[in-house]
Amino acid sequence: MNDRRLAMVAGGFSLLFVAGCVVSESDHRHQMNMEAGSSGAAMDVRQALNLPPSAQEGLKLTMREHLEALQAIVAALALEDYKKAAAVAHEDLGFPKHHQAMQREQGALFPPRYQELAMAHHQVAEDLAQAIPSRDMKKILPHLDRTMKACVACHRAYKL
Repeated sequence: MNDRRLAMVAGGFSLLFVAGCVVSESDHRHQMNMEAGSSGAAMDVRQALNLPPSAQEGLKLTMREHLEALQAIVAALALEDYKKAAAVAHEDLGFPKHHQAMQREQGALFPPRYQELAMAHHQVAEDLAQAIPSRDMKKILPHLDRTMKACVACHRAYKL
């Protein structure tokens, strides 16, 4: 077997080995969940917000808009449309969105920790909006990461 073919086979074996390890790890986690009696899913320990139906609908709409805004920011950055990315970060994730969401949720009472997470989310989005005009992806991406982590932190803590 020539050296090039041997390298391809060895590379293929490495890829299969890595893939097998990933599958094995996934199977292991699934097995552990099954043994714990969770029917294959991790136990959901998030706190229910218990909002009135109209406030729930308003919050769901806001969350979908947040997700769409993140997608729009990434798309604008990929096209190097920094002006649009900054505007979306500010308007659709920052404090203007917070004020709009408060109106939609019609004065619903949220736990103090939820409010802290929401305000932190809007603040990191504002920080992202301020970083984007630099056009420096090494500066922008950490802010985008913090913004997404703020979303994840809230979704890990609360459910409707």
